[in-house]
Amino acid sequence: MKEKHLIPHLFISESVGIFEDILRSGLSLRVKATGQSMTPFLSGGEILTINKVPPASLSIGDLIFFKTTEGVPLIHRIIKKQQEAPCFIFHTKGDSLFVCDVPIGEERVFGKVCGVRRVDGNGDAEEINMESHPQRFFNYMTAVFSLAKTRLYATAAKILPLFLRVAIKKVFLQVFTFRLV
Repeated sequence: MKEKHLIPHLFISESVGIFEDILRSGLSLRVKATGQSMTPFLSGGEILTINKVPPASLSIGDLIFFKTTEGVPLIHRIIKKQQEAPCFIFHTKGDSLFVCDVPIGEERVFGKVCGVRRVDGNGDAEEINMESHPQRFFNYMTAVFSLAKTRLYATAAKILPLFLRVAIKKVFLQVFTFRLV
């Protein structure tokens, strides 16, 4: 039984190592988005272009590709950046989640999502340049609202009964599930 759990872990570790090597060599990495933690911006199936960038150039709102403390590769949005000499600490969160990830040091960051390619049901492709000024503003505002949502929900969780917390969560999910881009 334990062997079944080792295979996915070993596969993930090898994949992470390959991703790191590709980005460290100066090449771009293209991966397919999976999961729902970044909805509505990423709903799964998009092709993401990731580049290695200096940690100092990363900003609030950027989508980064990083390794969690458990070694799992993840793409989430930076909601806070701190400099703790001599390195940076990043606070990240999935757009659809109500809690933040464990803060990570710059050594865990592989790269930044610089482009998103979406294909709709008709086969029409949409390219999003994550470096454009309008998109960077959108990303920043998304991070600000995402953090506000988390803080408001955390406050409500402390003082409201369960049935009201569930209702608030449903309202937040409806409000934040429209796509602006």
